Amino acid sequence: MKPSSRSSQGKRFILSSLMFILFLCALASINEIRFDSLLKFGRCALSNVPPDQSYNLSSQITVASNSSSSDDIRILIGILTLPDQYQRRHFLRLIYGTQSPAGAQVDVKFVFCNLTKEDQKVLVALEIMRYDDIIILNCKENMNKGKTYTFFSSLPEIFNSSDRPYPPYHYVMKGDDDTFLRLENLVESLRPLPREDLYYGYVIPCPSMDPFVHYMSGMGYLVSWDIAEWIRESEIPRNHLGGPEDKVFGDWIRDGHRAKNRYNAKWSMYNYPDPPTRCTHELWPDTIAVHLLKNQEKWIHTLILTKQLQLFRKLGCGAIVANSYRDSNEPLKLVAVVDYPSIKMAGPAPFVEMGKKAKDLLTKDYIFDQKFTLSMLSSTGMGLTATGLKKDQIFFGDINTVYKSGNTTVDMKVDTYSNVSTKVTVTDVWPCSKVALSFRIPDHKSGKLEVQYLHPHAAIDSSIGLNPTPLLELSATIGSKELSLGGEVGFESASASCTKYTAGIGLNKPDFSVALLLTDKGQALKASYIHSVNPFTAVAAEMTHRFSTYENNFSIGSSHAVDPSTVVKTRFSDNGKVAMLCQREWRPKSLITFSAEYDSKAINASPKMGLALALKP
Repeated sequence: MKPSSRSSQGKRFILSSLMFILFLCALASINEIRFDSLLKFGRCALSNVPPDQSYNLSSQITVASNSSSSDDIRILIGILTLPDQYQRRHFLRLIYGTQSPAGAQVDVKFVFCNLTKEDQKVLVALEIMRYDDIIILNCKENMNKGKTYTFFSSLPEIFNSSDRPYPPYHYVMKGDDDTFLRLENLVESLRPLPREDLYYGYVIPCPSMDPFVHYMSGMGYLVSWDIAEWIRESEIPRNHLGGPEDKVFGDWIRDGHRAKNRYNAKWSMYNYPDPPTRCTHELWPDTIAVHLLKNQEKWIHTLILTKQLQLFRKLGCGAIVANSYRDSNEPLKLVAVVDYPSIKMAGPAPFVEMGKKAKDLLTKDYIFDQKFTLSMLSSTGMGLTATGLKKDQIFFGDINTVYKSGNTTVDMKVDTYSNVSTKVTVTDVWPCSKVALSFRIPDHKSGKLEVQYLHPHAAIDSSIGLNPTPLLELSATIGSKELSLGGEVGFESASASCTKYTAGIGLNKPDFSVALLLTDKGQALKASYIHSVNPFTAVAAEMTHRFSTYENNFSIGSSHAVDPSTVVKTRFSDNGKVAMLCQREWRPKSLITFSAEYDSKAINASPKMGLALALKP
């Protein structure tokens, strides 16, 4: 090839390379301009706002029914949080984005004050462009120095518009980011309530039930739109900003003579049940809000329970109790099991539960001997309980082990007489059922098979002895959770005779329970009543009339929670016996109980004393 030809090819190669490099530079410049514009958008969105007003950077998570109408309830939920809580916001978007209450538009928005860090300005801007569910207030981040006022007072300016219906929302709710809201239950509780001058929530302090005396807890309280407009216009809130925000909000309402309509959502709103306090109770189907979910494990526990409660409520089964535990070498494990004593029924309770609440108040935990119990639970699902009882001068003891795996529970007990009692329980063999097999060694005739079935309108329990001449027992109740009618019968095949037959009717309300039972093969009539005077005090009475002897017997008693860790019970019976009990939870799940009983008819006898100590490390 000629030298001139090689030279021309080299020039063309160099020129092509330069053109390609210029093209890459131009492409990079375009991308840089786009990215720089994104950053400028985030900065402008977060800072270029007049200093005398708050501003809105979002619409909201909209949770609405598929066929919305102008008659639907419109609710705005503002979750007060912090700018850096990115993961919590993403988690809550999943929680509320999967709830769809019928006949309502529920908009969930995250609320915080001005951003102070460069990374916040970029990341929050990206959140806004992706989710459109954030309100940024013109304030310095705080908890009890006016953030709540800024939120409520900014809403009319943000949402009142000629192209929106008026009011844009019927209700506005302030919530915490450690509160779980069940939107369907919230909506249903609001349907019968007024849409003007309303103040709704959980009355604080915990013993109070009167919303016109005290204020609503900061876990989540709700007002009608007209009160939000009043907060913006009135001098009363503007001049009183400092202090606990929920109490200060209640002061505004009181001083302004607002909220002639008030609704106390207790006990459908409550704190997470662990540790137990005056403000807690176990999760149940009518839950509207659960507060103090401070870590992921508590959130998961609550979500499992509330989801299972909702499912089992539709099926008519009892509530599932979920136990969660963490192994040091493994990720979080979750085990859902049915814990019979903790079941809260959607349908009627088993017949054995009829009148049990009153009986428990009158008799449970009373002991006039010395008892010691040590319980331990391992992360593998194995529980071990050692019990010692001194009665007079005789000592009894047993060791009990419980192992739970999936829907199977194995319970084994060995006592001081070398008797080995075993019970194997399997739940959900078919929906809403429980099957238990029990036997005792060395008694080869002690085997028994029990089957339970729970239905929205019935509860059936049956058992049969596993021996040549078995004892058969059957009990059933029909009705609802509030009103039920039932009976039980026992038949001994060896003598072909009935060993028992009992009938009863029960009425249960949130604050009282009544039961009337025909017992002892129709020879006695027993009536029981228990009434919750308030969340800390309950009274109960039980009376029995025997038809054959015209004899009447009765017992009355009370229970009062002195503080979150101390319970005092009293009991008086017609036979002249007076009893008292004091139980103290001196550390979580560890109890010390002192009992005493005096027989006024046996004046020469010493009062009976008892002490029980239960340790659970």
